[in-house]
Amino acid sequence: MSCQDRGRLSGRYAAGGDENQDSLTISLELMANGQGSWSIEEDNVSFKWEIRENEIWLHTKSGGVIVGKIVGETIEINLPAAGEYYFKKVKG
Repeated sequence: MSCQDRGRLSGRYAAGGDENQDSLTISLELMANGQGSWSIEEDNVSFKWEIRENEIWLHTKSGGVIVGKIVGETIEINLPAAGEYYFKKVKG
C-alpha cells in the first residue's frame, strides 16, 4: 500500500444505516498516518487502518478486525447484527 492510497481515503466520513435501521449516524475519521477513529453517539473507538486491494481493514486495539469494501468514493461496512453502512466523505 502506498502513502498515495492512504491519502486518497484520508478524511472524515459519515454514514447512516439503510431504511430498516435506526437513524444512528456514525462518523469515521481516517488519518494519512494509518490511525483512525469511529464514533457512534458518545462512544469513540480508535483503530489502525490499511488498504488491501479494494478493501479497508480497521484493526481495533482489542485485536478485532472490521473489513469494509471501497466502492468509488464510498466505504461499505457490514456490521453483524447492525447491518450495512455506507460511509461518504464529508471533509477531506
